[in-house]
Amino acid sequence: MKINEKQILKLDGTNSSVKYQSTQTNINTDLIKSDSNQSNNNIDNTSKVEQLTNINIKSTTFINDVLIYDEVISNKSIDTIRDSECFDDNITTDICTQLPLFFINRNIIKIPTKIEYVIKRFIPKKLLNAIHENEDVARELCLLFTTQLTSTYFEIQDNPESEGWKSLHAKYLREFLSLSPNTYKDVRTALEHPTNRGAIIECDHKHIEGEKNFFYRFGEAYIGKGMVSYHLQTKEAKRLLNKHFIRISGKSQSNRIVQNLIQFYEDISLPTIDQIWKEGDRLRKSNYKTKKGKLLKKLGHHSKSEFKDPQKYSFIEDSIKIFNYLTEDGLMFPEVGSEKSGGRIIDSITLMPSWIRNMIKIKDEANVEADYSCLHPNSAINLYGGSKEYLTHSDLGLEMNIDVSDIKLEHLSFFNKEVWQMKKSPLFKYYQKNEPNMLQNIITEKHSSEFKHKITSRRLMTKEVEIMTEVVEILNEDFIYVGYVYDALICHPRDANRVKEVMDSIILKQGIKTSAKLSNGDGEAVESSEIKPALNEPKSISSDVVDDKKYIRVYAKLINNQDGIRSLVLEKINNGDEVVFEDAIIVFASGEIIYDRVLRVHDRINPELIYVLESHIINPLAS
Repeated sequence: MKINEKQILKLDGTNSSVKYQSTQTNINTDLIKSDSNQSNNNIDNTSKVEQLTNINIKSTTFINDVLIYDEVISNKSIDTIRDSECFDDNITTDICTQLPLFFINRNIIKIPTKIEYVIKRFIPKKLLNAIHENEDVARELCLLFTTQLTSTYFEIQDNPESEGWKSLHAKYLREFLSLSPNTYKDVRTALEHPTNRGAIIECDHKHIEGEKNFFYRFGEAYIGKGMVSYHLQTKEAKRLLNKHFIRISGKSQSNRIVQNLIQFYEDISLPTIDQIWKEGDRLRKSNYKTKKGKLLKKLGHHSKSEFKDPQKYSFIEDSIKIFNYLTEDGLMFPEVGSEKSGGRIIDSITLMPSWIRNMIKIKDEANVEADYSCLHPNSAINLYGGSKEYLTHSDLGLEMNIDVSDIKLEHLSFFNKEVWQMKKSPLFKYYQKNEPNMLQNIITEKHSSEFKHKITSRRLMTKEVEIMTEVVEILNEDFIYVGYVYDALICHPRDANRVKEVMDSIILKQGIKTSAKLSNGDGEAVESSEIKPALNEPKSISSDVVDDKKYIRVYAKLINNQDGIRSLVLEKINNGDEVVFEDAIIVFASGEIIYDRVLRVHDRINPELIYVLESHIINPLAS
C-alpha cells in the first residue's frame, strides 16, 4: 500500500514489525471545501451541506487502520489452501470496481494504460468543446466515463475468452456525469471517435425497453491492456466524482453489514507483495486450484499465449494486480448491490482473490473463516418445496460419481441458468430424480417471472443477504465485528465458535437445513464445541501398535461422519456388496491418536472424503 504525507510510521517494538497507520480523515470537511469552490457553477453551498447532513455523512469520520504486516511468515501466520463453498455465479464480475477508495485520496481514479495520452493528443477539439468549454474538464470527464469499464479488465484476466462487454444504464450515466442531461452522450461520442489506434470505446447502440441497456467495451487497442492511477486535476471532475461517492456511501451507511465492516477494517492488516509472492509460489507447488477450478500458475517471463488453454489457469501476477488495484490507494467503501444481486455487499475484501484474502490478519492473528455448507442448494430446497435436508456437495459427488470440485463448480451457476442450460447440467438429472417438485417449481417460475431465468438466483441471494444481516446484527451486539464474503464471515480465532453458533442458530430459524463450518490457516477444520465428543477426546494407544505395519495411518481431517455417507455404505452392505474395513490409526492435528477401522470411499474421485469410521457405520451414536 502506498504511503503518503498524511500517514504516520509506527514501530511495534514487540515483534519488530513495521506497521503503517494513517491519520483520521474527515471527508465532510474536504467535501464542503470542495463545494465552496463551485460558485462559478451555480452550486448552492447551503443546500449541499444540508444534503450531506441528510445522508449522515457530516457526522462520519473515516479512519484508515488497515495495516501492512511485515514480520517473517510462519506456518501460524498465514492461511493455506481453503475451499469455501461460497455461491458466486459470476454476477460479481460485472460489478464496477471503480468505487470510493476511502481513507487516502478520493480524487484518484483507475484508467486504462495510454488512454490519457490518446484523449489529449487525438480527440478533436470540436468534440471536447461539445462536452465542456474547458478542454481540460472535457478530457477528465472522458476519463471518468472510462472508469465505468475498468471491471472488464479483471473479467478478461479471469477469462481470456471474454469480449469485455458491459451493460451501462443511461439513467446511471446521466447521474454520474451530471453537468447536463446530455453530457454522457457527448462524452460517448468523443470516446467513439476513430483515432489511428481505433476508438477508445465501442457501443452496440442496441436498447430493448425493460430488457437490455446499451453495452460498452474498450476498443481493441485498450481492452485488457492494464490499468494506471490518475489524479483528477479539475474541480468539476473532482466534484462529479465526489458526488458519485456521496450517493454510494449515503445509500450504504444505513446497511448493518456495511456498518459492521467499517468497524472491522480497523482491526485488519494486509500482506505485503513479497509475502503474497511467497504464498503464491507455495500454493503453486502444491497444485492449488481456485474456487472456479483453475490451477494457480506463475507467468514469469512468459506470455499467456505460450500456455495451452490459458483459461484453465489463474496467474499469480494477475492476482497481485487485482490486489494492488483494490488496496494501493485505500480500501473501497463497501457498496450495497442492487436487487439483481440480492443486495449483496462488495468491497476490497470480497473482490480480491480468495487465496490472498486468506492471508489477511485480524489483530495480528490469522483469520478464521466460517461459511455455510452448500447454502444455495439447501436454500432452494427450502424456498421451492424440496424435501432433502443437510445436502452437501460431498453427498452429491458420491451419489453421482463425480469429483466434488466439479460439483461445487457447477453449483456456482446452475440456479442462474436458463432452463435449456440447466437440462444440460449433470445436476439436472440428480434434482429431477431426488427433488422433482423443487425442480419443477424453479422451472415454472423461470418461465413466468418478469426476471425470467435470473429470478432463482435473485431470490437465493436475497435470502442469503437476509440471513447474513441477521447474523451480523447479533454478533455486533456482542461487539464482534467480522469480514463479509457473501455466505461466509471471517473473524478473529477467539470469536470463531461464537460466530459459528450464531450462524447455525439463524440458518435453522430460517428453516434452511445446513450448518456453518470453520476453517483456518492450516487448511483443516477448526475444532469447536459442535465437534462430537469422540473426536474431541481421542485416546492414545501404545507405541507398538503405531509401529505395527498392519495398521494404516489416517489423518483425522480425511474422516467423514456425515449421515449421507453412512446411508450409502449401509445400502451397499444391505445389497450384499463387498465392504472392506481396514485397521487404522487416526491421527489428529494435536498429535493424539485413536484406533478404529476405516472404509476407503472413492479415494480417487473424492480425495477430500476417502475414509469412513466403522464405529460410525455400526454405531453412529458412538461417534
